[in-house]
Amino acid sequence: MTNDRLRDDLLIAVALAEFSYRHETMDPQLAKWSWQLAVNRLAGYDIDLSESIDALRSLDDLDGRDVIDSIPVENVER
Repeated sequence: MTNDRLRDDLLIAVALAEFSYRHETMDPQLAKWSWQLAVNRLAGYDIDLSESIDALRSLDDLDGRDVIDSIPVENVER
């Protein structure tokens, strides 16, 4: 597995978690489904969803990228 694949999966999981958080009161079922998709996306990596931002930062440090700077971190942990 490449770092790019891991980075993509981490970004998708974070986006799904953010979507879940923002839609929790408007559509609880959709929010729950989105959260579960995020968790499933990371299942093969032994990374908890709350650890995904730190994992992205580590990958950025290794590759010298700044992908993580555009991700809001206040809503990732549940």
